[in-house]
Amino acid sequence: MTFHSNKKGIVSLGLSLGVLKKMEAFTEWKIVPEVIETVPLAVAEVAWSNGVKADMGKILTTTQVKDRPKVTFPHESGCLYTVIMTDPDAPKDKAEVHHWMTINIKDGNSETGQVHSEYFGSRPPQGTGIHRYIFLVYKQPSDYTPTEAYRPRNRERRCLWSVRQFAKDNNLGNPVAGNFYRAEFDSYVPTLHAELTSATPQE
Repeated sequence: MTFHSNKKGIVSLGLSLGVLKKMEAFTEWKIVPEVIETVPLAVAEVAWSNGVKADMGKILTTTQVKDRPKVTFPHESGCLYTVIMTDPDAPKDKAEVHHWMTINIKDGNSETGQVHSEYFGSRPPQGTGIHRYIFLVYKQPSDYTPTEAYRPRNRERRCLWSVRQFAKDNNLGNPVAGNFYRAEFDSYVPTLHAELTSATPQE
């Protein structure tokens, strides 16, 4: 199998020019190298039940993404995958913020997996600008068991996290698919923060 790498950190496997062009958004928005080391090989479709989809940096509102989306992606038969959502643009004393993880995904569909961290959508604090919300898909090794315990839907348990370090600690390699959207503070964010603050952790 032949890999081709260009100056933007994109590794291709005979992918279409359209897909390669889309994936360049990962370098244009500095996800590579700030968050991950290489651009994913494929586009992950991230779709909400209201019809909204992530599209390589498209700006979405906090109300549009408040519920857990469905993530689908190209996959190898018989392999299991992990989907992770992270926000690297939280204030420095919080970043990264871990938003969601589902493991043991079959058939390239996140709804077949086991939720390891409950989903919570965008809650960018006022005055922190536009945040990148990144979805990454990793192919799991055969003996995969996450090194971290289940994380409840609790804000303080999600801060000071690193998807790069998690992938390294769990031998996940580089992400095989990805997508992202951007969002900023709006009038609905205080309501979302209140919901998180009042949520009872479920260990």
